[in-house]
Amino acid sequence: MSMGRVLTEEFQPDVLKWLRERVDLVVINPWMEPERWDIEVARVDAVISRKGKITRDHLERSGGRLKIIARTGVGVDPSRVDLEAAKEFKIWVTNQPGSNSVSVAELVFGQMIALARHTHAADRAVRANRWSEYLKFTGTELAGKTIGIVGMGNIGTRVAIRARAFEMGFLVYDPYIPESHVTALGGRWVGLNELLAAADFVTIHCPLTAETKGMIGGKELKLMKPTVYLINAARGGIIDEQALWQVLNGKKIAGAVLDVVENEPPEKDHPLLQLDNVILTPHLGAMTVEAARRGEWGAAEEVIRVLEGSRPKNPIFVADEARLLMPA
Repeated sequence: MSMGRVLTEEFQPDVLKWLRERVDLVVINPWMEPERWDIEVARVDAVISRKGKITRDHLERSGGRLKIIARTGVGVDPSRVDLEAAKEFKIWVTNQPGSNSVSVAELVFGQMIALARHTHAADRAVRANRWSEYLKFTGTELAGKTIGIVGMGNIGTRVAIRARAFEMGFLVYDPYIPESHVTALGGRWVGLNELLAAADFVTIHCPLTAETKGMIGGKELKLMKPTVYLINAARGGIIDEQALWQVLNGKKIAGAVLDVVENEPPEKDHPLLQLDNVILTPHLGAMTVEAARRGEWGAAEEVIRVLEGSRPKNPIFVADEARLLMPA
């Protein structure tokens, strides 16, 4: 007997098979079928989502039927899920802390090497029969450099561990963790301005909140070395994109990699797309087989717990009290 109707995105086959044995399953790619997604969100008992949006309108149209929104990733971006509306309607919202930490940390180092060794530009040169220009792509080593980590949660900690393996020093800015956590790993806890001024690489790993929105703006970017590389694999709104365009366009910093932008996908005429010293990827941080398995299985199990009448393991807030447990 079915436990209810559940909407999911296109997940791994074994996850979907397991769910189909328990619920009536509706599978939709919200990027490819946004209108169908919009209709079905209001017709189900649970939603398991990676990228799909859940708005106040969806929750109002649900009429109290929707019991849980289970996110497969670490973050619960307010632009993806209307948390205030979910609290108001007392709907569980869950995430999967730690599920993508290794994947994001590994991507950061891949991006750092691509920046430091100019591999993207060199690839384009070879394809254009400009092999002889190889001296233009002389890079720099990571060893001996300093990485500044903004946000020392699960992902930031994994980045710090890998920095030591690359023989890098690291600075950390995170007002919500004890200094002892940083020093135990061999780093130094500093203020944001000191980190930005001293680091050779700056990588962002904090959630997007009212406090962090626009945290890296024009003033902060001007503190950075002209040789610095900036990496953002967290959330796009944390960096002021207009200010970033100005420093990149003016060659005031060496370059940037953005796995996220404020509005995804970006408009085709987005100014940052026109620059040759920025690498953009389509929010790939968690996009590995391993992270997907952890996140999808974890979210699927949360849905079944709630449909069985139990409380989920990783709630963002307590649904029956509408009390926030942790920042989104």
